[in-house]
Amino acid sequence: GLWPPSEGLLLGLEEWFNSPAQRAAEGFPRMLTGNETPYDKSGLDSWVWMYLPSTNPDIVKNEACRNDVNSVYKTLTNSVIFNLVLLKGHYWPLLLPDSWGKVPDGILNGNFQPWGMMEECIGLHVHEFIKNMINTTFDGKYCAISFSDLQNNTDEVSPSVQPRIKLVLPSFPLSFYGTCMPSSCTADDLKVTLDDRLRTFEKKARVVDCQTMQDTVDLNAADIAVIVILCIFGTLLLAGAVCDISINFYNKQHYRKGPLRFLLVFSAYSNLKKIFTINKKENPEVISCIHGMRVLSMTWVVWGHSFFMLFFSSSNILGIQSVTDDVIDETADNATFSVDTFFFIGGLLLTYGILNEYSRVGKVNWIMYYVHRFIRLAPPIALTGAVLATIARHVLYGPMIGYVDRTLIQNCRDFWWADFLFATNFLNRACLGQCWYTAVDTQVYVVLPIVLIPLIYRRKIGVAVLAAVTVISLAIPTILSAVYNVPPTLFFAKAEVAMTKDVDTYATPWCRANSILVGVWAGFLLFSVKGRNIKLRLWQTLLGWAVATTIASLVLYGMAKYDTWVDRVLLPPAPSIVYAGFSRAAWCLALLWVVFACHTGHGSLINTFLAHPSWQPLSRLTYTIYLVIMPLQMLYTGLVYTPVYIDYLSSIVNTCGFLFIGGILAVLLSLMTEGPVIGMEKLLFQRPGRGILDAANGVKSINKLED
Repeated sequence: GLWPPSEGLLLGLEEWFNSPAQRAAEGFPRMLTGNETPYDKSGLDSWVWMYLPSTNPDIVKNEACRNDVNSVYKTLTNSVIFNLVLLKGHYWPLLLPDSWGKVPDGILNGNFQPWGMMEECIGLHVHEFIKNMINTTFDGKYCAISFSDLQNNTDEVSPSVQPRIKLVLPSFPLSFYGTCMPSSCTADDLKVTLDDRLRTFEKKARVVDCQTMQDTVDLNAADIAVIVILCIFGTLLLAGAVCDISINFYNKQHYRKGPLRFLLVFSAYSNLKKIFTINKKENPEVISCIHGMRVLSMTWVVWGHSFFMLFFSSSNILGIQSVTDDVIDETADNATFSVDTFFFIGGLLLTYGILNEYSRVGKVNWIMYYVHRFIRLAPPIALTGAVLATIARHVLYGPMIGYVDRTLIQNCRDFWWADFLFATNFLNRACLGQCWYTAVDTQVYVVLPIVLIPLIYRRKIGVAVLAAVTVISLAIPTILSAVYNVPPTLFFAKAEVAMTKDVDTYATPWCRANSILVGVWAGFLLFSVKGRNIKLRLWQTLLGWAVATTIASLVLYGMAKYDTWVDRVLLPPAPSIVYAGFSRAAWCLALLWVVFACHTGHGSLINTFLAHPSWQPLSRLTYTIYLVIMPLQMLYTGLVYTPVYIDYLSSIVNTCGFLFIGGILAVLLSLMTEGPVIGMEKLLFQRPGRGILDAANGVKSINKLED
């Protein structure tokens, strides 16, 4: 076996400059600096500065660090010391350089993230004494280093944007690399060494993150506060469940009307039953196909995120060039349309519910319209952000934890209020980045009564207002795309004309309102035909499905010919503008037919599939799943030990894993926030017509992405 090394192996190591790992490590700094001089077997000093702090006291002031690094130098360069250490059964001279990040295979395919081997590094415990030669004691300290050009002061950007930077900035070919150094050295010791040497090549070490096995994160006041809050919630859930079960067991139902009713809203027992109850009885008030649409759209969201979030930690970043070449690629690339599905569902359910409520009781409580929205959406966001800002950092352990801490965790400490106040989409940094959706949706929700009020009280005027607002909502993204040459899709390979200004047409309410407004049209249409037996001839039904399928297919796959890096055909400006302005509304128009046909009895097998009762539990969890899975995916990028290879199989496996773990976390989040809030709202605010509005949103669902 390899361990312990044989005499022949030791002779081979000495012949190859004591360690093949050192030979491999020499290539990385040469590649970074562009050094084209011949390899020098004895020139350790010419490249090892990439991995170890300097021993020059003018550069590194830390004497303990300099002494330990000097001992490492002696061991690696002196074959006598090197072999004596190995003969003692101490293999750290092999393991230390072996854990360094080196030139990897597949550089031209984007594998330029040599992270090294963190576990190999932090598992080192060196206590070496050879009389008159070396005397050193240290543990391995793993460091991840990020580079940039001297003039580049750009803050770190999100994982989905970083691959773009790598493609358009050839001068910045590396993201992170890893090294291992003695624990007596600090991140600053390594950084000043790197800056001193890299200055010659007009580069700098932007970030140096270091960690050892002995590193601990102490609980602070905020951590303790959140833990106490979680314990209080857990106690209330358990106490409520005990009371709930006891009342049923002893048949003391009158207690439900006393003071205990405020505790019973926390009952984990009842709220779990509400989540997982499957209603098999058909209700004409319920738009049952919405359940399947929600779950499938959420799966699409998670699958799309699993693709693009992993670009940051992938070993084939340049493989992004092929993520636009065929049907399955375009399906992943256009996963953003799943968000438009939720926008559409939100507008539909809101309009259908309010019109039903008004027809039942003759009025709409507009104060509760806003109160209800905030108290339903804000608590899960607040609790998720609080956990991420505090105790989440205690589970971070991996090469990229520094990046995750500076982005996700630190953003939650600094910008927790943005998600809570639905302003995420107007900031460059945010805690829950996916809450740009709830922000846009809420911002449109706030002004939607401009359309809803005339639609309720003056039907013809309301239709005219809705039509005018819809036209405006389509015109805005179209005009912006035409004026500033905005790409037709979020992840478009390359348009014929470059974008002239960085204009956000993706996460702004004035550019995304059209999807919600198509949902409003759908809700109004379903209310208008409510109670009527809609009969369509077979050819009419088939024509409707054919048109809807054609529209949806053109939206998803119409850009495939142009959205590619291989044998690319440039997309002319005119169709690019039309697609950018109308594609999302067109997608929702196709969904309108699906909902209308399914709800009026013309959905056949599609309605049987989408309206199947088995979708209901997951449908009720879509909102909390949406909140927890993206942070889970970001944490995963910080926990993986080596760059991962992106392909379809791994993305599907990751999606299943994220949905399973995220589903468990979503249930807990729902039990702590949504269930109690809904129960408390019903106790404190008596809302006439509530039953109809609940029916419009999925009958007794305690979790709704849109309400």
